[in-house]
Amino acid sequence: MPAPRESTDRAERASTASVGIYGASGTTGVELARLLHRHPDADVAFATSRSESGATLDAFDPAAPRIPLVHPDEADLASVDAVFLCVPHGTAGPLAERCVTAGVRVIDVSGDHRLRDADLHRRTYGSERSEALAERAVYGLTEFARDQVRDAKLVANPGCYATASILGLAPLAAAGFLTDLSIVDAKSGVSGAGRAPTATNHFCSVSEDVRPYKVGRVHRHVAEIEQELAAHDPEGRAHRIVFNPHLVPLERGIEATIVVRGADVDDVRSAYARTYEGEPFIRLLAPDETARIRAVARTNRADIGVCDVEGTDAVVVTVALDNLVKGAAGQAVQNLNVMLGLAETTGLEG
Repeated sequence: MPAPRESTDRAERASTASVGIYGASGTTGVELARLLHRHPDADVAFATSRSESGATLDAFDPAAPRIPLVHPDEADLASVDAVFLCVPHGTAGPLAERCVTAGVRVIDVSGDHRLRDADLHRRTYGSERSEALAERAVYGLTEFARDQVRDAKLVANPGCYATASILGLAPLAAAGFLTDLSIVDAKSGVSGAGRAPTATNHFCSVSEDVRPYKVGRVHRHVAEIEQELAAHDPEGRAHRIVFNPHLVPLERGIEATIVVRGADVDDVRSAYARTYEGEPFIRLLAPDETARIRAVARTNRADIGVCDVEGTDAVVVTVALDNLVKGAAGQAVQNLNVMLGLAETTGLEG
């Protein structure tokens, strides 16, 4: 765990950091405000909403703190050490550039800085960004990137599906256990679709149904997952995935089931044990125990289960996490803690 360091950064000189939240009225923004409200070393200096300025955040969720919402043009960057961007991709890119230019550290929860390759980003997201700034962005899956996150000016917070998939697949890529094609079957609660109701995510459409969508290699998180698997492969080899997401009638949570062939179950468990030893937010379950959403809901923890498939060369890996916490707001706070030289668990336990 990184220890507090002496630094000339204003965020590290102060006993309490001041932070801002852009896009606070969305599902991730509300979750982030709740986490920061109880954080002992961070105060929310401003929270923005383009459409709801003048209201308070608890108007959108009665469990949220009563924080006034201001228009993003009225946010005072001089008052903060770091900001969280919980705004749509395409909006976050120019905003991140403005914040970094003002000397403010940025944790971008959108997809605008996750992909390193400019052409891949344009094909996947179709949004504009500063490529000079994107080259400096750190992909902030904290367990693998804390050394880079510590001094980063811009952290790209991973996507929720990508977090679950990479936590399950990266140790296997590093150990050489992946073939050229891995299949990930994933389920997500409705909060992953955002706050605005649509014909496919409102209650009557979701209740009593399980809906696969964007199956195969269509979902935009495929590019993000494959990018990171290549980065973890000791030889930089490409690893393709078939990614099958499903919308399930839950408020929150992600469960991913991954089938690995050609690897011994004990070797797979050992790879996870080595990779995640001492990690405060990763729990390797007992042999043949499967990861469940209920066990991780409203926490920043990810559970990983490893099950043998008797009579075959297959191993089944299950990963569960809360899409709004470890998959978004909690991981963003975990990255903030690293940037501030705090214990990563600060404000995230309990």
